[in-house]
Amino acid sequence: MTEKTIAHTDLDRFLDCLKEAGTVYVPAKDEAGEVRLAEASNVESVALAYRNFRMSPKAFFLPQNQTLLRFNEGRVEEPAPPDQGTSFLFGVRPCDARALLALDEVFLSGDDEDPYYKRLRENTVVIALACERPVASCFCTSVGGGPGDGAGSDVLAVALEADLLLKAQTPRGEQLLSSVEDLLADAAPEAIQQAEELIRSAEDQISPVRVDNSAELLREQYDSPIWEEAGLTCLGCGTCSYLCPTCHCFDITDEMRGKTGRRVRTWDCCAYPLFTLHASGHNPRPSAKERWRQRIMHKFRYAVENFERLFCVGCGRCIRNCPVNMDLRRVLKRVGV
Repeated sequence: MTEKTIAHTDLDRFLDCLKEAGTVYVPAKDEAGEVRLAEASNVESVALAYRNFRMSPKAFFLPQNQTLLRFNEGRVEEPAPPDQGTSFLFGVRPCDARALLALDEVFLSGDDEDPYYKRLRENTVVIALACERPVASCFCTSVGGGPGDGAGSDVLAVALEADLLLKAQTPRGEQLLSSVEDLLADAAPEAIQQAEELIRSAEDQISPVRVDNSAELLREQYDSPIWEEAGLTCLGCGTCSYLCPTCHCFDITDEMRGKTGRRVRTWDCCAYPLFTLHASGHNPRPSAKERWRQRIMHKFRYAVENFERLFCVGCGRCIRNCPVNMDLRRVLKRVGV
């Protein structure tokens, strides 16, 4: 694994090199002072020390609204993909990079690959930025990840005092570092040690959450009264699903006006009452009780049974942003996980 360093003062030159190959997105503050991924050409400075984005980067791979087909006078055509070259996502947190592996299981495994997701995934390079100061709602170390986890990224960056330590994680990452080798230096042992210490310090700040044998334990708790209690609190607003980096449910609708229209894929949410409503009028999840149970079961039981991995990366967005302070960690503890 290639390990290089680049001075903070050369970061702009590094990003300029990436811009020559495609569109670059970096963490930057918006007008409200919130850090989000923004196109590098539209921002003055890159934020390296920040709490994770409110919105996860999944929209770069699974857009919230995506036109699949267009209809015109009885003809059906598939829109040509935008010719924008490669996209570079610089500075995403390791939990969000790891979440892409879960989405890959859904959209790229088996015989039926999703061509829309596949195209965006193949044309995007992910450069993750290790966490130095996790927040209280983070629990990535309990679900297989960590502040310095490189899974799902092509390059993992660690911000040191004067430099960025860059670690290639994939062949594409190796190729990227080779393309800018004139800006890089071989990582000194001191830099590698400093990076390891920063990551260990961040790990020590994260409170563990027990998820061992979650699939087996949740199977036994399908009828637990906790689901009724959770359902009484949940508003069904969908905030948790829309912000979650691994939630991937969608609806497909045809929008027509006269003889023209389009078929569009739009994010959906299992917390919504209409999500499982049948054409017959029957709804197998008629109340918030069943819908909240489905959310927990999907991430900590069904995903394990179907894909042998949890569909939660411990980013804590659903905890931080829930308007009624729902905390899946408390629910898991209540049902014995």
